[in-house]
Amino acid sequence: MDDEIVGLVPAAGEGNRLFPFSRAVPKEMYPILGKAVIEHCIENLKEGGIKNIYMIVGHQKGALMDYVGDGSFYDVNVAYIYQLERKGLGHAILQSRNWINKPFAVLLGDSFIEPKKEISDLLSLHKEKNSIATLLLFEVDDPTGYGIAKLSFIENGRGLIEKLIEKPTLRQAIEYRTEGKYYAICGAYVFEPSIFDYIEKTKPGIKGEVQITDSISLAIQSGERAYGLILKGKYLDIGKWHTVLKTEKEMIQNSDIDLHIKEREEMVKRIRSEK
Repeated sequence: MDDEIVGLVPAAGEGNRLFPFSRAVPKEMYPILGKAVIEHCIENLKEGGIKNIYMIVGHQKGALMDYVGDGSFYDVNVAYIYQLERKGLGHAILQSRNWINKPFAVLLGDSFIEPKKEISDLLSLHKEKNSIATLLLFEVDDPTGYGIAKLSFIENGRGLIEKLIEKPTLRQAIEYRTEGKYYAICGAYVFEPSIFDYIEKTKPGIKGEVQITDSISLAIQSGERAYGLILKGKYLDIGKWHTVLKTEKEMIQNSDIDLHIKEREEMVKRIRSEK
């Protein structure tokens, strides 16, 4: 993929929904198939050819920074940007403005996406359509807990986004259905740097947070184009215990556990040999 694209991983959230685990351990450190979620996140970006990554961190994220380090264990380069106040995803992304002046991929540090090729496909679509934003979407039955995208059409699993709404009520969500279905954002985006201008113009919403969905909506209203790519694989929201346990059980049943163990052992040996 285009080596000009850099990665941005927002990982400053508190993780209230994973309480009490998140009291002592950053939610991005929750283990899935023997790896912390943040490690899967790095692997997703690497699959897309991205090796230069910025991570947005904040209070109580020392363990996460110790785990990832400078990224050399994973054959990537990681630098950290500190978010003093948690004011929503839009605000978190805006913290990187002084460091990013080229197209960039955003992958939430607490999101688990398989197969990892999905990020590569998202990057390809963004480059093809030359849009200001390209979002990875997945189908949901209950739209009330997600950012929802209304597409003008779906062709080959992709479509132009007409409008977005953040965590709508069921009544609000009705007009955001596409072909009778709801499509939610699963924590993966590709942006042009011009998105920063729209984030700065975005008014804070509930709890004083700046929502990235509002910023993208503002860009669309200003004549910019945004596209959605529908996920073919699996998305796991680490913030929900029941989803985590149910999905992990399913993945364990369908995975080559011996392979995961071997990969983990080989990585541990490599890390120890480099000390």
